[in-house]
Amino acid sequence: MEDRNTERRGDLMLRFLDTGESHGRGLCAVLEGLPANFPVNIENINKELERRQKGYGRGGRMKIEKDSVEIISGLSEGKTTGAPMTLLIQNRDYENWRLKSQEETFVSIPRPGHADLTGEYKYATGNLRNSIERSSARETAIRTAVGAVCKEVLKELGVTIRSKVQTLYGLNDTFCDLFDDGLYDLIEKSPMRVLRHQEEFMALVDSAKKNGDSLGGWVYASCEGVMEGLGSFMHYDRRLDGILSGALMSIQGVKQVSIGNPFFIATGALYHDGITYEDGKIVRTSNHAGGIEGGISNGEQLEVYCYMKPIPSLLLKLPSVDLKTRKNSDSRYERSDVTAVVPLSIVVEHVLAFELLKEILNTFSRDNKEELLASIEVRKIRIGEIYEKTTDY
Repeated sequence: MEDRNTERRGDLMLRFLDTGESHGRGLCAVLEGLPANFPVNIENINKELERRQKGYGRGGRMKIEKDSVEIISGLSEGKTTGAPMTLLIQNRDYENWRLKSQEETFVSIPRPGHADLTGEYKYATGNLRNSIERSSARETAIRTAVGAVCKEVLKELGVTIRSKVQTLYGLNDTFCDLFDDGLYDLIEKSPMRVLRHQEEFMALVDSAKKNGDSLGGWVYASCEGVMEGLGSFMHYDRRLDGILSGALMSIQGVKQVSIGNPFFIATGALYHDGITYEDGKIVRTSNHAGGIEGGISNGEQLEVYCYMKPIPSLLLKLPSVDLKTRKNSDSRYERSDVTAVVPLSIVVEHVLAFELLKEILNTFSRDNKEELLASIEVRKIRIGEIYEKTTDY
């Protein structure tokens, strides 16, 4: 029997391994499987890292860090070489932590909603600080850098990914086409990454901060230019919606993922996307499926929604236990955001970028840019022939 997991972990698979702690020296990733000859602009990667650090409701850490990436392998004269790419982001806050004593960094009171306690169940290091450091959402900085490299490749393939904040707590923003450049420019300039009701969103954040509380909400992301035929229904672990959902659920704090609009409630007659033939090609009357049917991309915009829970680090006291004294205690507070829904929108873009590029490279021949583009063109020609040979069916 074919071992598909081995196949998908093989030399031709796009993959990365990241390492580093929240207050350690830095974050590092090795990205393997990029085709050769794709241009990568480091300034663009740093701009994406800057986007992740912005947003109303961010905590004090963002005043310390100014993330920038150093690429120390896999790039020559501004282009990928086909070799593994190594990316490094220094933690500026490390200088504030390296002189702290073991007593100062020791933690024995777990915070509800974080990985403090579950990490100790699993790894039993005797100090919750070790779980806190590695489980921290600080890790999303290096995931964003990896995704930003993938965005550079996707741009050459005609694939664009955009996002916005859709809801915060009980407040909803206007639905809109993210590929209307005028509207998206307004979203990019908004500190809440919303199109309308910005002042109301900011007032919600201010109120939660005043009360020592936090807020969760929904993010919407859309991908334009995704070619037909990514993913497969042949095996459960090759379905594109399953792959994307699993990756998005792995982002710290994400609790729900939807392919297509989760707020649209309809009967089958209204929900499913009609298929019509116009001007020599197949088009859809709607896109409620979010660009995926049967685990395979159908050529429409790929649309996802992610819900992030409220940040678990609260100035408000929650019940906890001091593991050292075995006595009930109030939970402890660690410097945090009031809401991370705004930066989540940026992280979602970059997680999608990595997963989509991985599926493209799994689907098409791709040792170098020229070979990949030629392989994609062959698919386009074949799909065009499907439209012309309807008499064969």
